[in-house]
Amino acid sequence: MNPVDSNFWVCSAVIALFLFYKVISTSDMNFRAQGYIVKNAVTHARFLPIASEHSFRYSTLSLLVSLTALERGDLDVARGWLFGYGGLWGRLTALRADPYLETEPRNPSIRRKLEKTLANRLPFGYGQQLTDAWMMTMPSYLGFEGINPLTVYFCYNPDGECWACVLEIHNTFGESHVHVLQPGENEDRHASPGYDCQWTIRREFHVSPFNDRSGFYRIAIKLPSFPPTSDATPCAVASPLPAVRVQLFTASPASQEPGELKLVAILRATSSVPLTARSLLEGLAWAPFALLLSMPRIVYHAWILHYIKRLDVYIRPEPYPAVPGWNSGNADQPAAGGVKWQDEGLFEAFSRRRVETYLRNRVSETGIHVTLISSNPAVLPFDLRPPTDERNLRKLKISYLSPRFFTILFLSPSAAHARLLGCQTEKIFTVSSEPLFDELFSPTRNTQRYSAPAQRLRVSYLPQALASSDALLVPLVHPLDSSASPFLTSLAIRLLYALERLESWVFKVARARPVPGDEPWKQWDRAANVLAHGRITEKRATAIGSVRRDCK
Repeated sequence: MNPVDSNFWVCSAVIALFLFYKVISTSDMNFRAQGYIVKNAVTHARFLPIASEHSFRYSTLSLLVSLTALERGDLDVARGWLFGYGGLWGRLTALRADPYLETEPRNPSIRRKLEKTLANRLPFGYGQQLTDAWMMTMPSYLGFEGINPLTVYFCYNPDGECWACVLEIHNTFGESHVHVLQPGENEDRHASPGYDCQWTIRREFHVSPFNDRSGFYRIAIKLPSFPPTSDATPCAVASPLPAVRVQLFTASPASQEPGELKLVAILRATSSVPLTARSLLEGLAWAPFALLLSMPRIVYHAWILHYIKRLDVYIRPEPYPAVPGWNSGNADQPAAGGVKWQDEGLFEAFSRRRVETYLRNRVSETGIHVTLISSNPAVLPFDLRPPTDERNLRKLKISYLSPRFFTILFLSPSAAHARLLGCQTEKIFTVSSEPLFDELFSPTRNTQRYSAPAQRLRVSYLPQALASSDALLVPLVHPLDSSASPFLTSLAIRLLYALERLESWVFKVARARPVPGDEPWKQWDRAANVLAHGRITEKRATAIGSVRRDCK
């Protein structure tokens, strides 16, 4: 190599290292003790059933950051190149608001969403007491934003006291749920040694496919050693080492008290250092792939539990409603803990548009005031009021758990079939008046035979008991087909049932075993059983999540 070229590259490297050193030094000088990089030990142990005992332990990296400092940009490292708030790309690690808590369409802010969560789920609107909060979570890495199984918010008031702990749980289906726990409120009498607070609460969210949704959680928390608003330097106080232990207990025979210990999961901080360029790079060097391994670890241990430990899979139930007054008429009740739902699918959106188009015309014909209320707070109610005197107004409220409600309406040959499948069997929706529902979705009185091609196709997929039942007469034309293309309607029906067959085939090829009676492709068989016996099997009742109290 030419000596001149060699000297040029050496000088360039020295200059680059000097500039990088200056960036790091600047970041460190501006640092306040409001952000930490935390090394954690994660432990899982399953005890029941005894034949499927399983345990594992691994290390992870997470951040413990002040929400106020984070959103002001005070915690950006190396001018946001190594760590920054508000985006994914052009940064080694990052945090942004979209994945956390409830969906906000414009200018999302984690703090604003946390205040809304507190105000909605506590009886007296405690969000106004939030001075600052520690947020413990895993950041994105190289633009990759993996599953964040648990994010914890330690909320502080102006006196520096932690008055609420918010646990945000994410599952692998894109759903999330929060538990808002207050020290001194509904706490257990004594916390376990090594923990500051402990609560026993009923289980509400589907996390693992190897557990149904029944039972109780016992949650123990060790708080950070000081609030995020503290002006103390890192050397003046002990490093914050929070910990969370979640124990899952079975439900007792009366379902009012915890039964046997089934599973325990512990997230314990083993060390924490102030968030600087140096500590961040050292942490990533210690565990370069830790931020990418959450999903591979979940899949690996799921494979062990299913194929080696022989645990059957519980099909995902729909989340509990998180809209105040959903199906109860009590608008003052606190909403449940759901904050994110699965996105609407292609066929669900297709069916929803069919239903909404039909209702816009049908409401005027019948004079029925129709309100569709989703359990998802991000979906606004669909409300149609006919031009009728208020004194003569008839009202129908339909509360539904998921957009699957619309595909049930589209696939069911009649309103009675839809109620049998959606209300009685799958518990997907409820109606305030069955006669009004039947009138709304039964525009024709000719119910002796079915002759339209789409109707014949719908009936062809039903068990014989449902296709020929005198209690479930089928109209000549489906109400949602009256102004639609017959070809497009038949194609949509065939594709929906083809997807069911595909799902069944995938389970068979993968040798996967759903809990018997819980197979999604056997929904009409379950409906036929309900029609014949007036109930679903006990095993199926457990599988769909202890058939929700709200839907009774």
